[in-house]
Amino acid sequence: MKKITIACLTTLMLNLACTPEEHVLTIGFGSCNEPNQTQHLLPTLNKALDSLDHFIWLGDNIYLKNGQWNSYDSTMARYNAVFGQPVFQDLLSKSHHLAIWDDHDAGPNDCDLSTFSGFSTTMSAFKDFWKPDYPQPNTDSYYGQTNAAGGLVDIYLLDNRSFRTHKDSTNATVFGVEQLNWFHDALIHSTAKVHIICMGGQLLNTAQVFENMSNYTKERDLLLQWLSKSPGKPIVLTGDRHSGEINEMVIDGKSIIEVCASPLTANKHPHHNENNSARIHEKTTDTQHFGVLQLKLIDANQVRLRAGLYDSNGTVLFSHRETL
Repeated sequence: MKKITIACLTTLMLNLACTPEEHVLTIGFGSCNEPNQTQHLLPTLNKALDSLDHFIWLGDNIYLKNGQWNSYDSTMARYNAVFGQPVFQDLLSKSHHLAIWDDHDAGPNDCDLSTFSGFSTTMSAFKDFWKPDYPQPNTDSYYGQTNAAGGLVDIYLLDNRSFRTHKDSTNATVFGVEQLNWFHDALIHSTAKVHIICMGGQLLNTAQVFENMSNYTKERDLLLQWLSKSPGKPIVLTGDRHSGEINEMVIDGKSIIEVCASPLTANKHPHHNENNSARIHEKTTDTQHFGVLQLKLIDANQVRLRAGLYDSNGTVLFSHRETL
């Protein structure tokens, strides 16, 4: 591990000076936020937010408790209990925040259409709290697309709960036909140099455990095919696992990167020995952390990519660099 102080972390994100023809974009991200369990990461995240263009909450942002998902008022009360704390008010006052949800924002643990019917209630609270400012094709969901760096970067925010069926069901799906069709159409018509895809569960991890997309083989294969043929560089940002890692897969010569950042404040659950052949390093994280993605877009043809996972001491736990 390479030690970077909090001050150096900020400098690291500022030292990508650019000419008028260049764009520098820095995006922070993380998931699994249960501040009743830990909060020691938050001061470091607060410092980092001074230099981030965006921060993306990748799901399990509030951890609804038993029954809170049954009404709008109790769901909003949980949002206020978590994000109403002064430390989170300070965090939210910095940078531009985007969010997706996962099971602990939507309802019970591992909820899907076969086990939970209250998605519309928790979706209303999600939208009222986060106030997504990008076009949404389906008013019953929040999935959609926004862009950054003058259109050189597209950010796709996907809903992995509202349309999910059980992995053993007929035509099992995570994202649903309508959302998948929208995503494919948006992807193939994009002129962006970089595609950032945000989803609650892991895509590249090959282990068929928990709620990884590896449990939905047909849909995963379809997504990987689309990304491998996409006109830009695909970078997938995920959470959910209570352990973080960087994965890479090369399909038909196209490299796909996945950076999983989890947990922010919830308890850690390392998966060092998980049978994941896509991981580019040994072991997973074993502490709370957040991710930073830095893109230096030199022109329409060259991008320098740097991704890292940082702990509460400003230590970079795992990192990846690439010139596209």
